[in-house]
Amino acid sequence: MIKTRVVYISMAILLLLFVVVFAVLPNAGIETKNTEFSYESIVFNENKVTTVDIEIAEEDWADMLESAADKELKQANITVNGKRIENVAIRTKGSSSLNSVVNSDSDRYSLKLDFDYYDDTQSLYGLKKLNLNNNFSDTTLMREYISYELMEQMGLPTPAHSYMYVTVNGKDRGLFLGVEAVDETFLANNYGSNDGFLFKPDGTGSDLKYISDDIADYTGIGLKTNEGNVDQSKFIDMIEAINNGGNIEKYIDVDEMLRYFAMNTALVNLDSYQGTMKHNYYLYEENGMFSIIPWDFNMSFGGFGVGGRMGGNNADIKAPNDALINEKSEMKPPNNGNQQRPNADRKQGGLDMGFGLSGDLMEDSSINFSVTTPVSGTTFEERPLLNALLLNEEYRAKYEGYLEEIATNFLTEDNIQNITKKLALLLTTYVEADPTKFSTTEQFIEAVEGEKSLPEFAKQRSESILKQLSGELVVEATTQGNMAMPNPDEMGDMNISMQRPDDFDPSQAPPFNQNGDKQGEKPNGGGPMQRPDQNGGAMWPNQGDEQLKQGSVIDKNTILTAVVCFALLIVALLFVLKFNRRGR
Repeated sequence: MIKTRVVYISMAILLLLFVVVFAVLPNAGIETKNTEFSYESIVFNENKVTTVDIEIAEEDWADMLESAADKELKQANITVNGKRIENVAIRTKGSSSLNSVVNSDSDRYSLKLDFDYYDDTQSLYGLKKLNLNNNFSDTTLMREYISYELMEQMGLPTPAHSYMYVTVNGKDRGLFLGVEAVDETFLANNYGSNDGFLFKPDGTGSDLKYISDDIADYTGIGLKTNEGNVDQSKFIDMIEAINNGGNIEKYIDVDEMLRYFAMNTALVNLDSYQGTMKHNYYLYEENGMFSIIPWDFNMSFGGFGVGGRMGGNNADIKAPNDALINEKSEMKPPNNGNQQRPNADRKQGGLDMGFGLSGDLMEDSSINFSVTTPVSGTTFEERPLLNALLLNEEYRAKYEGYLEEIATNFLTEDNIQNITKKLALLLTTYVEADPTKFSTTEQFIEAVEGEKSLPEFAKQRSESILKQLSGELVVEATTQGNMAMPNPDEMGDMNISMQRPDDFDPSQAPPFNQNGDKQGEKPNGGGPMQRPDQNGGAMWPNQGDEQLKQGSVIDKNTILTAVVCFALLIVALLFVLKFNRRGR
């Protein structure tokens, strides 16, 4: 006969086990996840700012900054949220953005960390390579992050991403966006295999125009994996199909690419295949089928400029009766499209607007960028992949359906505002503390809400998309811009001024919170603002806002254990009820 107290003790133990497994362990800093790809939730926890501490010989660090354009690898020890990994390769990264910073008075370079370069068995919770992006050209610090979020919402395979605060030899380096490298690990995680061919097109052949039947002639396709078996790739067959009217469904994932191009068009991301530079995307071929992988969105939301120029206007906006809506007179393309070195009058937040931070976020040419002819500074014929998709009536209808879905569900004012407010609450302290930032805290906060914010861009852009789809608004895109962007290889010759404001005082930044509290005060009249702690702590001490709570790292095994414990608890409760009814 089981005594009542034994039953209750058993229930108490089960309840305690349930609480420990489900609530305590994930928040105690104990690693409860031990899977091949646990980096997704541990390293890229989007609910907190990851800390990245770099230890490197001072002479190596100085040399890397002095010769940044060389991208020379150095050895460093890296600590991420307390997890230390030694013998990690580190170098500067980027092309045009890297050279722009080189030709400035800033040394805020994007960085690439390679955890398995010296030891191929080494990784960070399964992650082999990590990019630390410097948010070049983006005063909002959010364009790339939000773009990846929306690409994910559209069901596209997207690199893991989150914000990271970086120190070098104990000194603050600043707030960067951490982005997973698209490599064998990414492929295995997203496709279940990395046996295929990964291409990063940038250069000759990146427009996917037919050159010849010899893959060696496509010097810019950038094969990254399986190089020894390139003769087995169907790349040439795919090129011939999209250029010569073949069966493209045999070689490309049509639905996925339509979703990608619909979102890329909605985001007005023109530093891409759809613009003059014809790059910033990956292709992955598996069993002869090609998928597209999003990449590099720091110039989305119109940051690159329509027509292949920064912030320039390049579209005639017409009503259905072809009567021109003359808004061009109010638009001022920077420097009239000339490629001369910009002068100080065009600086914003200390950065030169010629080829630095993007121009007016609310530029009409970006808001009303054509969805029917979604190319900039080029033509459909020069972009055969997009041409092959949108010349097909069935595919175009599906593309337009995705655009409508994006405008009504994803790129909406409410959705983007939810993201920007969450990021502002999480990041403002880190932005203020950042000693190398390109722009000001005011510019960061301005992007959160108001007349020149990302949510307002989303609102107006979505309205324009829906009007274009309905025929209420007709946009005749000028496909040839006034200024062709220079080749990335030639950017080193450009002498571009880029300065941080010398007199900027973070303590004078404008306030941001929903209650109108002053800068430097805790909301509702609390204590002073604190700088970020070493564990990526919340912006405000003891902040009660749900959006600032640290995300828990809970894997499937933990959840399964919690469910089993909960089920046992329910069974025990039922047993007790039955036990009591019998009067035992």
